[in-house]
Amino acid sequence: MLSVPHPEVLAPDFVPPVALGRNAELARLSELLGAGGPAEWTARFAEVVGPAGAGTSAVARLAARRLLEGIRRLGAPTPPLLAAVRVRRCRGTVGVAAALVQTFDEGFDGHGFPAAEVLAGFFRRLRRDGRPAVVVLDDLGPSSPDLELILRGFSQPDRFLPEGESGLPPIWLLLAGVDEAKGAWLAARRAGLPERARVTLRPYSHLTLEAIVEDRLVRALGRPAPPGMAAEIAERAHGESPSASRALDILRRALFEPGGVPRFAPPAVGRDRLSVEPRVLEALHRALAAGPVTLGELKRWEARLADLDGVRPLPATTLWRRLVRLEAEGFLRRAVRMGGEGGTRCVLELARPFTEWSVRPAPSGSRPVAAHVGAPAPRSLALPGPMRGPIPNAWAPAPRRPPAGGVRL
Repeated sequence: MLSVPHPEVLAPDFVPPVALGRNAELARLSELLGAGGPAEWTARFAEVVGPAGAGTSAVARLAARRLLEGIRRLGAPTPPLLAAVRVRRCRGTVGVAAALVQTFDEGFDGHGFPAAEVLAGFFRRLRRDGRPAVVVLDDLGPSSPDLELILRGFSQPDRFLPEGESGLPPIWLLLAGVDEAKGAWLAARRAGLPERARVTLRPYSHLTLEAIVEDRLVRALGRPAPPGMAAEIAERAHGESPSASRALDILRRALFEPGGVPRFAPPAVGRDRLSVEPRVLEALHRALAAGPVTLGELKRWEARLADLDGVRPLPATTLWRRLVRLEAEGFLRRAVRMGGEGGTRCVLELARPFTEWSVRPAPSGSRPVAAHVGAPAPRSLALPGPMRGPIPNAWAPAPRRPPAGGVRL
């Protein structure tokens, strides 16, 4: 039996402090992005391209963090901003622009606004605050939203400001994705972003893959890894594809399946009925287990669970309607509070304990409303906080999860 005191390092969005096997690529990115001193605080661009699972996202985000630290260390007049967006999770161009604005105001919803207006709002906020920004657009793939307007905006941001206004602080832009994202790379060329600012990653070798698994396993356990475990996982992953994401997925399954993680299993009591997707209930259970959370944190949980199910996260408006319904039924409380830099944030807390939540059966003559949430199959997910517990050391693939019933409300 293995206990995992630091499961957060196994989360898909975790960025390690060291990118094993990518020192040369990181050095090249630092050269492209500059920030060697105040004289180099000018807009820069770079892109990271490689096969799926080669670490393009991790390399780009680590380079962005190092750049941010360098700007702070050199004494920027105002604190720099890091805006990192996983494009694959966004719905259309408006979704990408809205995700950038949510860096300032996580409660913002771009529904009903033109993409150009939303992007202009991002640039205006940067100008008003005078903050240099490091922007990362990663997870670019063949099905990514059209980014031409977004990239043209970063190429000529002053055009998005009201007439007579200019003087944006410096903005560094990093793109990261697979070579098959032809539309995104073509949009970058059309926007005038240079192809020479490209860093190409090769697939990981077997030894590097083993080192990555070993490093993440040690961080998760807080002690030396069991002998041979990292080598076995790396060998299995390399036989399928030399992908770090695949290796880490196998590692998560090794630590968290089967049955090591408590699941949301509310009893059906009283007349209270819920009519939301099981994934939303599970996201609420995990997010609220340690107390009140922001709307942004709940969105991140729902997106992680959707990613594991291989589906798109719920649109922000759909998720918001679910929360309003749960509040009306007396299960949740929402509060809008002032956030940093003049923005706002939505905070959620339980109005009733989870033991009093239940699930409504499907009405006659319609599609099912919500599958029973009783005890779904375990997910391979790194879970923070109170979800920790003794984990069996087994990494056989989990049985295929039957599709959950559900309709959009």
